[in-house]
Amino acid sequence: MKSILQREDGAITLLTVFAMVVMLALMALVIDIGSLYLEKSKMQNIADAATLAGIQEMPNDYEQAKTEIKKTIQANGGNPDEYTISTNDNFTRIDVAGSKIGTLFFAKALGISEPTIQAMARAELLPLTTGKGAIPLGIQPNMDFTFGTFMKIKVSDSASGNFGAIALTGPGAKNYETDLTNGYQFDLSVGTILNTETGKMAGPTERAVNARIAKCPNATYLDYPTNCSRVVLVPIFEPVSINQNQIKQVKVVGFASFFLENASSTSSGAEVSGRFISVAMVGESSSEQTNYGTYSIKLTK
Repeated sequence: MKSILQREDGAITLLTVFAMVVMLALMALVIDIGSLYLEKSKMQNIADAATLAGIQEMPNDYEQAKTEIKKTIQANGGNPDEYTISTNDNFTRIDVAGSKIGTLFFAKALGISEPTIQAMARAELLPLTTGKGAIPLGIQPNMDFTFGTFMKIKVSDSASGNFGAIALTGPGAKNYETDLTNGYQFDLSVGTILNTETGKMAGPTERAVNARIAKCPNATYLDYPTNCSRVVLVPIFEPVSINQNQIKQVKVVGFASFFLENASSTSSGAEVSGRFISVAMVGESSSEQTNYGTYSIKLTK
């Protein structure tokens, strides 16, 4: 009997040792899996941040976008060599993909190979459908909105043709000048019906545009700082109400971005000179919206 009990004690000891080994192995796997999860999470966060940093430079400067992406990766503790950058044909998308070998602390002792960790982020520029800061000058959609195209927006009391002043905050020269100086302080969306503004508005137009130019005097349409006051959001409109050859009401059908260069008086009102540019702004967007060169950024993957 004593011999049998001794054999059972030995078996229990072996089972206990085996169970402890299995438990330690499981604990090691849990630690390694947690470590791999943190590595992947960090890589994904870096890819997201880098993509958003790069898309700010699009669609005008893909090379600068790549520079900003690499700077952001380094600033967040990543290795740029572990990430690839790509775009589409019209430079309205940035893809940043990360790939590296994960680190295992304990599982390698069990013969488990270190896995590859991957992360992917995509940001897109989609045409703006709702934006804030629009100026009370409208353009019809039959213009050439190509980047760098020079144009004079005409402001007159005829309220006819391809350009014109529109009432945003409300009618009157004071509201018009305030909106042109500071931008409309509320959201403006595609589909909104607006009244046109009456009167020549020569003085308010010159004062407002010159005030914006004075705040960002050394900029050009090719080189301007962030939040430059000369970069304005222009509603694209279609007439919906015409009376005696004058446009009375318009419907917003999109948005263009315009770089202000000059304002001058004319015999019938004023002219605002500048160039169309491509800009990403804060607001809502849609892939189905007609593209007039103004976008909103969306992280889509």
